[in-house]
Amino acid sequence: MGKIKLGAATFDNMTGATTGMVLRLDTIPEKDLVYLSLLPELMRGVGVIRNGKAISYEEMTELLRKEILGLEVEFTGSPVTHRYEITVRGSGNDAAESGRAVSWMKLVLQNPNWRPANLPRIRDVVDQELSELRRRMQDAEESWVSNPSDAYRNQDSPLYLSAFSFLTQAHNAQRLRWMLKSAGDTGNSKAIDSFLSKLAMAEGTRDELKAMLTAMGGDKSQTVSAGLKPFVEQAGKLPKTAQTLATDAAADLGQTLGDIPDSSLASDWAYLCNEIRQDLAQPPAKTLADLENVRRRIVNSHNLRMFYVGPTAIRQKLEPDYLSVVSRLDSGPVAKSNYGAERRVEARLLARGASVGTPVYVGLMAPNMAGGVMMNSAKLTSYVDTSRDGILNFLTSKLYSGGGAHAVFTKTISAGLAYSNGISSSSGTGLMGYYAERTPELPQTLRFAIGEVKRPMDTHLAEYVIALAFSSRASSPYEARGEAMASNMADQITPEVVSRFRRAILDARKMPDLSTELYRRKDQVFERVFPGYGKRGKDIAGGNFFVIGPEKQMAAYEAYLKSVEGPETKLYRLYPRDFWLVP
Repeated sequence: MGKIKLGAATFDNMTGATTGMVLRLDTIPEKDLVYLSLLPELMRGVGVIRNGKAISYEEMTELLRKEILGLEVEFTGSPVTHRYEITVRGSGNDAAESGRAVSWMKLVLQNPNWRPANLPRIRDVVDQELSELRRRMQDAEESWVSNPSDAYRNQDSPLYLSAFSFLTQAHNAQRLRWMLKSAGDTGNSKAIDSFLSKLAMAEGTRDELKAMLTAMGGDKSQTVSAGLKPFVEQAGKLPKTAQTLATDAAADLGQTLGDIPDSSLASDWAYLCNEIRQDLAQPPAKTLADLENVRRRIVNSHNLRMFYVGPTAIRQKLEPDYLSVVSRLDSGPVAKSNYGAERRVEARLLARGASVGTPVYVGLMAPNMAGGVMMNSAKLTSYVDTSRDGILNFLTSKLYSGGGAHAVFTKTISAGLAYSNGISSSSGTGLMGYYAERTPELPQTLRFAIGEVKRPMDTHLAEYVIALAFSSRASSPYEARGEAMASNMADQITPEVVSRFRRAILDARKMPDLSTELYRRKDQVFERVFPGYGKRGKDIAGGNFFVIGPEKQMAAYEAYLKSVEGPETKLYRLYPRDFWLVP
């Protein structure tokens, strides 16, 4: 379709269709990434401007319910190929609905209602998303624990962190919240600016600061230390608008205190107070203009690719609609931003004095958890590696995967040492991993898993691992299959690449001593994801050794690491503040 790539997956037995418009994000300068984190919600959740008329979010929701099957906006991509995008996806039950879905896609892409008159709704969306991001670590562990580990692996990309890491997104959302607030008239503006500037210099322990903030929120029962009591008194004497803002600031600061370690409490406190002050000083109109500038940088025909899933007949009917949307996109030149290669989380560790080198083992502090979570990964074999070693190592990694009676998953659950767990490997990511959650004690579960892998076996598992090496999308919905195929093409994982890799696996199957060869390789493959199995973590290519839990779990795990890798081995404690992108 002209210069726009359109990946079409044709299923002629479908009665409706799904269209996706996918736009690259790497044209956004790093200084503007603070506006990116909530972009899908701000495009989809605030209403639109249609024919010059504002359509409220409530009215838009009712119209969507009546007119189409679905409209979604979300971040998508692949850290393997550094493909980070925003996808607008519309679907209909028939040709007419599918056409209307494309019209709605055009509206959220080009005309979200970011007018100053709609600030109340925009603020509501930001507040709701911020609350949800803050609650993520209270959800079921299996729903969120992989996110911080993946963020740590991809910490050299601030674009990835801003779009996919909920720890980074929460901080960006808090900043955006203050950028959208109004400080009021000159008197209120000067009063709150002066108050926050002084508050940045407040000194006290975590509990003392928390008591002060709670008192600012109106709780008169708090015992506030003598050194901090003046701040509470000053907050109570502020003009009305400034006083309300001071109460809001106290609430946000109180929420964020738990994200900060004692070692950087003073500096982080000062940073947060000054950040709120500076963000509040930015007029909401300027924030909306900056958001619009970010949108314009993204919604450009040079950034766009599309996918279609549905029957041929509907696709032909939609061609004019596609051309209409594309023809109205900005087609000016775009340039990729250069984000550098700094490992942001490690830089934050270094800045607070927690690290003097490159950490090998890290753990995210989660004081409200009882058990521990372990997520280790390392480089193994990707689709493009069809060498004998690559294929055999990939098959070896499957020996204890899956749900067989001998598998680490089955054995560990039976022993009561983890809830969800197991060994995995993916030719798509080129990584091998070991995962265990809700462990009673991290070292106990790890030792058990290593023991199971090291246990001698006389079972021939060649056919078992061959079966695990193959997967199919045949059982997935048509829409998911079509979109996944389009993403594969964008990543240059073509049918030829996949076919070549799978033929190499089938060639390996012909080896008469395949099981023997896989067991011979067992140690050199599994030591990549099991600390204490053999090779030291710092010598593992592409190793990412990440745990989550309370201090009790961290202390036990660090003691284990020292016992197997040497007394100099250190487990670096991470906090949510280490994932913030600080301007």
